[in-house]
Amino acid sequence: MTIAAFDTLKTAETLAEAGIEEAHAKAIVGAMRNAVSEGVATKSDLEAGLARLEARMYVGFLATIGVVVALVKLIP
Repeated sequence: MTIAAFDTLKTAETLAEAGIEEAHAKAIVGAMRNAVSEGVATKSDLEAGLARLEARMYVGFLATIGVVVALVKLIP
């Protein structure tokens, strides 16, 4: 996964200007950065997920065809 563009210095400065102590501002921005970067999916992540889904659907389709063929053979 990639980290989203996030100006941590500017955000910390904005918090400090609003009256939050510098150490607290840095801690808040660090937590925000971690939260944002952990939840970001890339195009590659989505493509890999779709490929896995497609493979599972294909296997399910083949299994269904196999069951149908077996049932047809059982019909007198």
